[in-house]
Amino acid sequence: MKKKVLAVLLASAMVASLVSGCGNKASETTGTTTTESAGTTETASAAAVSEEAAGESEGITFPLAETKNFSMLCIINGDTPMDEVDAFKHLNEQSNITFDVNSIPQEDASEKEGLILSAGDYPDVFIFSSLKKNDIDKYGAEGVFVPLEDYIRTYAPNLTSLLDERELWPYITAPDGHVYEMPALNTGAELEAGFHIWLNYQWLDNLGLSEPKNLDEFHEVLTAFKEQDANGNGDPNDEIPLSVPDGMSYLRNYLPYFGYNLDSDTWLAIQDGKLVYIPTEEGYKEFLRYFTDLYKEGLLDPASFTQNYDQIAAMGSSGDVLGCFSALASFQFAGRDQDEEYQTLTPFAGQVYPQSTGIMHGSMMITDACDDPATLVAWADQLFTQEGGELYWLGVEGNSYVDNGDGTWSWNIGGPIGDDIATVREKGTLKYQTAFPGIQPDFWFTGITDPDESYLITQRAKMLDYGELTLPAMTYTTEETETIASLKADLDSYINQYGAQVITGAIDLDDSWDDYVSTMNTMGASELFEIYQNAFSNAK
Repeated sequence: MKKKVLAVLLASAMVASLVSGCGNKASETTGTTTTESAGTTETASAAAVSEEAAGESEGITFPLAETKNFSMLCIINGDTPMDEVDAFKHLNEQSNITFDVNSIPQEDASEKEGLILSAGDYPDVFIFSSLKKNDIDKYGAEGVFVPLEDYIRTYAPNLTSLLDERELWPYITAPDGHVYEMPALNTGAELEAGFHIWLNYQWLDNLGLSEPKNLDEFHEVLTAFKEQDANGNGDPNDEIPLSVPDGMSYLRNYLPYFGYNLDSDTWLAIQDGKLVYIPTEEGYKEFLRYFTDLYKEGLLDPASFTQNYDQIAAMGSSGDVLGCFSALASFQFAGRDQDEEYQTLTPFAGQVYPQSTGIMHGSMMITDACDDPATLVAWADQLFTQEGGELYWLGVEGNSYVDNGDGTWSWNIGGPIGDDIATVREKGTLKYQTAFPGIQPDFWFTGITDPDESYLITQRAKMLDYGELTLPAMTYTTEETETIASLKADLDSYINQYGAQVITGAIDLDDSWDDYVSTMNTMGASELFEIYQNAFSNAK
């Protein structure tokens, strides 16, 4: 089901890429009136946007004539508060805008955002929210987030052009017809920036083996890794054929090799033009059987159900011990000294791999506490240009990166930002620390000199040949959104629990399967799938 968006994105892709201060207290809203028969929702704020947009003809230019201040809640990946990041300070100095920023670590994001939204004392703008699109749409319908479609079309010509060209509007539009977010847009090989299966091809060469072409051959390769001293150090017992952190959360990334083009957020896939809910499929039962066998034979690391991300990364980078794993990049678990031993496992004959639309939801939402959404939209639109993309991904030239003058760029290690790549990216760029709305610049692809990221670009580009969008743009009513959120929480937990119990041998797959499916339906799986099916039918 390759959409036109895929063709357009691929055409523009490079050969490869890479990875509250003074906010006003929420004002009272007039509420939302929903006209079910028309399928639209009209709000007072939307009408105000249209009126303001219609009256603005000259747009907004930067730097502003007078300084404006906003409050921001920003989720961050590292330890550096957003208002201390060099690229953020540069962008705001060039715009004549200041922010009072509440920077929240990613691990605390869901809880703290929930508390802030519940209390109603929220900032002007949310950046890199932990909210899923359904939640964004829900808060938008409630009047917390303001409709942005008219603001975007009037004050964000760069983003508007991209959304029009790539036909991405449906993917960010809520069921009520409004757009409540400005997304980040990936391009090129970043469309394959999801989790891949990384196989140690150096070990294949050491043992004289070929890349596996099916599940049986994959099993044989893992067995050889375990029994034949694959790393060649003389110790036949120190190899770990396959390992993951967090159990089923990572094991499910192998589902594409079982014929399911998995949409990880919903557990849905399209089979022969029909929508299926994978966890109750017979094919999923065989998926569990396969990994149960691997576990019994010592091919799946027993620590897979107890170790976390940091633990497998420490183990994998400590020596040449990992045969296969799932990760965004091979250097995450194998370390930068060994990452090129691994390649993405080619999908088996006739199979495809999950393809992203390039949209990162939750990058920016503006709340009804903000008295000037237009300026914020125009401010963010600067990051949808090539120059803005360079600031977003690379930071400030001369500070975090150096233009080498020959069409390439390098991280400025030992410069004013830091003495290693991780520090330079965290303290110097917007991309590493968070996910602002914006795009990747062409220069990121064409000029990259970092060998590890250049290698990752090559591997992700390889997967583009097999990429296929998982689902069309599916929208839900506010009531359906709430039902999905309620049902998914318990169902996803039970899916993970059952899978772990089966694979580790705590319960027998054949003896328990029928009861498992029955329990899933009792917990609401059939109701959940009916909602998904209706949305899928409406989207086709």
